[in-house]
Amino acid sequence: MEVFPQDNLIGAVFPECRVKYVMGVGKVLLPPFIVFIVVWNYFIAGGFDGVPLRYALLQNLPVTLVCVLFLLLLPVQGYYWFGKRSKLLLNAKQQNFYQDLCSKLERQANLKPTMYDLAIVLKEGLKKLDRDFLNSL
Repeated sequence: MEVFPQDNLIGAVFPECRVKYVMGVGKVLLPPFIVFIVVWNYFIAGGFDGVPLRYALLQNLPVTLVCVLFLLLLPVQGYYWFGKRSKLLLNAKQQNFYQDLCSKLERQANLKPTMYDLAIVLKEGLKKLDRDFLNSL
């Protein structure tokens, strides 16, 4: 996930940039949502009205656990998607772009490049070359 470069033009072509952005937002927003769910279920069970803590938490425990597990599994799905996508072979147009970019960078190209190889070359290309090479993408 960290290898793929974050760029507006690349983001219009590849969904990795959008998923990477959502995963970053999720790292910030999910912990407060999890705390909110636990406190809200405590409130619904009457925890703020004098009901003992143990009873109030056990009253809605299954609902609380399902909600928290759902929120915790969202980032796992994103990481799984990135792992599967990184092993995906490039199509013919992407392979041509990859070969052309490797020749511009004077780098040895793989025979069967994957999305991971393309991400590495794109990141290096953004550092070393002018942004004009992205127009052929």
